Amino acid sequence: MNWKRITCLALAFVLLCGALTACGSDGYGKYNDLTANQDGSVTIQTEGVTADARFFNYDADGVTVQLVALRDEDDGVHVAFNTCQNCSPSPKAYYTQGDGVLRCTNCGFTFAPEEVGIAQNGCNPWPVEGIEIGAEEITIPVASLEEMNPLFAGWKGPTK
Repeated sequence: MNWKRITCLALAFVLLCGALTACGSDGYGKYNDLTANQDGSVTIQTEGVTADARFFNYDADGVTVQLVALRDEDDGVHVAFNTCQNCSPSPKAYYTQGDGVLRCTNCGFTFAPEEVGIAQNGCNPWPVEGIEIGAEEITIPVASLEEMNPLFAGWKGPTK
């Protein structure tokens, strides 16, 4: 066996896989952590929001408060808290994505991306107060995240 050749091929494969992943990456994974800015807000880069839902975790005094962000078919950006307005504070009141919709794991209701963050009350993702969705970034007041602490205190949604 030619170990030198095998080693070179293995190294080339690893480098190629890394390059392909980096080139196709939008900077965000499925789950991401948010940190407060000095101005009392958190930001998400708009270009990193795709049709595949991204989840953003914020530590609000030891409680993970999670946002879900995704794009609709018209390229509109939608962000909401990853908990159901009717089912919360159930530990299972969070959304998963499949077949182009978000589904509440507690009640089973589904929502199209264009409905996320829009509807008030009822069985739908909880809208974010004070959110600003700009062309380059999404800005969310930390106060809005911290206000949701009680609803996420017993929440058991995935964070990684």
